[in-house]
Amino acid sequence: MRRSKIVCTLGPATNSEDKIRSLMQAGMNVVRINRSHGSQAEAAEQIDLVRRVEKEFEHPVAVLVDLQGPKIRLGTFVNGVENLLLGQDFTITTRDVPGDASIVSTTFKGLPGDCHPGDVLLIDDGNVQVRVTRIEGEDVVTKVEVPGTVSDHKGLNLPGVAVSVPALSEKDKDDLRWALTQDVDYIALSFVRRADDLDDVHRIMDEVGHRLPVIAKIEKPQAVNHLQEIIHAFDAIMVARGDLGVEMPLEEIPTVQKRAIEMCRAEAKPVIVATQVLESMICNARPTRAEASDCANAVWDGASAVMLSGETAVGSYPIQAVETMAKIIEAAEELGTRHFAKLKDGDLDWESIIARHSILIAKSTNSKFVAAFTNSGATAHRLARLRSTIPLYVFCYHEHVRRQLALEWGIQTYPIKMARRLYLMIHEAEDILLERGIAQRDQVAVFVGGLPPGQEGNTNSIRLHRVGSYRDV
Repeated sequence: MRRSKIVCTLGPATNSEDKIRSLMQAGMNVVRINRSHGSQAEAAEQIDLVRRVEKEFEHPVAVLVDLQGPKIRLGTFVNGVENLLLGQDFTITTRDVPGDASIVSTTFKGLPGDCHPGDVLLIDDGNVQVRVTRIEGEDVVTKVEVPGTVSDHKGLNLPGVAVSVPALSEKDKDDLRWALTQDVDYIALSFVRRADDLDDVHRIMDEVGHRLPVIAKIEKPQAVNHLQEIIHAFDAIMVARGDLGVEMPLEEIPTVQKRAIEMCRAEAKPVIVATQVLESMICNARPTRAEASDCANAVWDGASAVMLSGETAVGSYPIQAVETMAKIIEAAEELGTRHFAKLKDGDLDWESIIARHSILIAKSTNSKFVAAFTNSGATAHRLARLRSTIPLYVFCYHEHVRRQLALEWGIQTYPIKMARRLYLMIHEAEDILLERGIAQRDQVAVFVGGLPPGQEGNTNSIRLHRVGSYRDV
């Protein structure tokens, strides 16, 4: 059983029922809908395809809508593309001008106010580097330090600059309202800088009357500086190494990744490692050895999930990319949990204490699995954070909770109807596991739940149970 989950981005390479079915068969657990590209109507079609195909499978697939965020971009060039030479002057302006080799517009109207002479600006993920020499009204005059090709709508990064853009652009607000009317499970917020960036998202959710878990994308130095507060406030984290690797020194990215994973585990929050994991598989049928190692190290760091972006959105080998990632994860997990950082005890809440002791009891009694009943998913998150090799089966009262747990490490879910007594649900759960050949009669297992059942935050019971005996050990 593979424990680290796989997130796949849909795009032109996978926008069909057959391709989505193949992605699920290959091991996809979460679908990412990237709102940086395409229309809402096209995204709605993608979601509909996912839900249609999902019905063929026993385990659900979560849908994650990734908001574009206030991405700063260049405008357009008359010729579509220009080559910037070392040492030449190049102006980036908020004026609406036709772009050429000497000047281009930008979508960010606050650029002249945020920049200062000496600041470095990066174009196209750092492939071109310019340095600000002076500010002239609406114009930011720069000198090219790393030459290269620039073209329409390329991204513009300002590393080390506290950019005065809101957490949500107008497009993001529109996309968020739309997403809340769709059958989705997570919202990802791009370019998070502080914990209170979540407030604007929740305000819109409350206006619509529908809250969803929100994932903070860590891709700004300011977010790294406020990492603990962000993890505490948000429901999950994505270490988005693309923009992060442009905005701060590359050599610091592995450390940020490890810190984020450890902090998320401490808070019982899912964490995704994203960007360029198997990048070469966009064009090649096999990844590089370095990419395979990167994926394995994300698993050993304790990531809940690893994400494919262009590999499945526009790549030539989307299905092979998922199959390859699944194999790498499974091979890495064969080493067990010895690579995982040990969790610090700290101040544990009641559910965390129950989760920890259920695993300890399972280990000491040689139990074959731990099964839990959950109303909100909180118990499942607290079990997952322990990164135990003991199989975790979670029985959910609500389908939306099942889908959300598709992102969580090591969790396999099943639907169950709430009963008035915990022992009745234990009997139903073991029947489900026996029917599927997951459990065998007379096996010892640990069951975790709440008395009375169905009350959120009421996990208070650990049962040591012999499967099929209809009695506790």
